Amino acid sequence: MEPSQQTVRSLEDRIPYMKKQRRKKANRRMFSVLSLFGILILLVVYMQTSMSNVKEVKVSGLYWLEETYVFQDMELDSSTKFVSLSPNNMSEQMEKLPGIKRVEIDRSWYNKVHISVTEEKMIAYAKAEKGDVVVLADGSLHPTGAITDPQKLKDGPLLREFNTEAELEKIASELERVDDATRARMSEVILSKRKDEPTRYEIFMNDGNTLLTPTLKLSETVSKYGEIYENIPKGERGTVVMDGGYYFVPYEKTNE
Repeated sequence: MEPSQQTVRSLEDRIPYMKKQRRKKANRRMFSVLSLFGILILLVVYMQTSMSNVKEVKVSGLYWLEETYVFQDMELDSSTKFVSLSPNNMSEQMEKLPGIKRVEIDRSWYNKVHISVTEEKMIAYAKAEKGDVVVLADGSLHPTGAITDPQKLKDGPLLREFNTEAELEKIASELERVDDATRARMSEVILSKRKDEPTRYEIFMNDGNTLLTPTLKLSETVSKYGEIYENIPKGERGTVVMDGGYYFVPYEKTNE
């Protein structure tokens, strides 16, 4: 052994501080290994026991829809493994259902799931064999059938003569852009397809007046109704024609 190596070795042996540091480093390495080993054991126990099963599912935001409808295509119960859940995939799957606009999923703690659903807005309703059916803002009918609870029928017009999906989507899109107060004043909206006349909406208002407006401009023209109404002679009722300009035609008075 070379003299320089002997000198280094002897110096190291004579310094207790350096020995102590070596012991600390060795202890830290051992603690890290044991901690990692313990974590792996806990993960195995968690994955192989019911601890990793979904314990609780909370759903918020439902008004029109039922939980059974939201979960109809989902395999989510107390036997589902928490770590196997994919919030993005679940959200995409649920958002494909008619009536659901947006879904946000949050996994909390180690076995709880919170699902926040934003439903499509109720925009109108239509008559059906089983009762009044809600028309949603995307133009679809309420997916679970007729509404039997009158408290759930918010203010909105009755739609008539809308016989195709495209027609419903169009009127729903227009009505969604109308403010809630004005939409609440509408009693009925009829898709008018009279011979030798342009296709347009005939809107019966709760105040007794009738509006005629092109199908492409409902949201734009109806927003002016409040101002027009203020200029209608007091006590007069009639038809407000909204096509380019705006003019009022009183109803013909019948002889008593």
